[in-house]
Amino acid sequence: MELKVGTLQIASLLLAVLLFGCSSAPKQKTEFEKQIDAVPKPTTEADRLVQCKNLSSMYLFEVLDAGATVSASSLFQSREPSRAIAIYQRMIAISCTRAQRQPWLAL
Repeated sequence: MELKVGTLQIASLLLAVLLFGCSSAPKQKTEFEKQIDAVPKPTTEADRLVQCKNLSSMYLFEVLDAGATVSASSLFQSREPSRAIAIYQRMIAISCTRAQRQPWLAL
């Protein structure tokens, strides 16, 4: 009987931790993510192509800037990886093809 009570207590503690202890608050959007979301979705195919091209350029500059800032002088600067992620997610949301999202791969 002692073994069953002990395992029941352990199981109830583990269940309580799983249910209540592992929850986290939802992630707040950064100002840049809010700005990206505020841009209206394209209504025509031409607008979509223009937005895909512009977002692709922004994404490339974000990725290149992130790679260029890895130096001793930039150790104290905080990089925002969420900027590139927000741009990429926006490109997916407006249905940019892979070739439109990453045209530099075709070079």
